[in-house]
Amino acid sequence: MTPIEQFFALSLLVQIVHSIEELSTGFHKKWYAFKMPFWVFLLFEISFEGFWVAVLLFHNIPNRPALQLIFLVLMFANGVQHIVWAGNVKRYVPGLVTAPLHIIIFLLFYFGRMASISP
Repeated sequence: MTPIEQFFALSLLVQIVHSIEELSTGFHKKWYAFKMPFWVFLLFEISFEGFWVAVLLFHNIPNRPALQLIFLVLMFANGVQHIVWAGNVKRYVPGLVTAPLHIIIFLLFYFGRMASISP
């Protein structure tokens, strides 16, 4: 497994746990952008996770490394947005417990890559 594949797989695992946290703590009723029925959020999560699991499992997907990198950046942004949201409301928000893990994973990946290409 390449480093990007390893970090992608780890971040995907964290995202699945993150989704469970959000589903079990009412994210669908509390998100600042809009509220939605539970089934809509559940369907989104199943579709979203399903796509990325396919990227993990099927090595012949076109532009797979680019997709894995996009996912890492998205999860970094997701982690940051949860922390900012919690800071704005000054309390726990659904997904806050696992959000920092996305930031840590991305930063380890990013700075690991920078160290490997430095002269």
